[in-house]
Amino acid sequence: MKKKVKEYSPDFKLKVVMEYIRGESNQTELSQKYGMPTCTIRGWISHFLDNAENVFAEKRKDKEFKESIKAKDKQIEELHKTVGELTVENNWIKKKHREFGIPLPKEYDN
Repeated sequence: MKKKVKEYSPDFKLKVVMEYIRGESNQTELSQKYGMPTCTIRGWISHFLDNAENVFAEKRKDKEFKESIKAKDKQIEELHKTVGELTVENNWIKKKHREFGIPLPKEYDN
């Protein structure tokens, strides 16, 4: 039978890591306080420090994301315009077929 691995929330992990960074407790004390292995805490601290630069990159990522959304919105708007134009053209062709008595194939006649 497999042992279930305990999962911790991001908020809890941040709390533990910040206690260490602020110098309130060392890894051993945190391990004893929260009843968890020091290697787990060490991993969280390492992961946090390795990814700290992302905190300052968020504005750039947000800007890139917003620009991407604007480009996609513009593309969608152009596609809607094209669909509208094609619908008008299709309806005009159907109308002319009816005016001149030219039968439309069943899949186009609705």
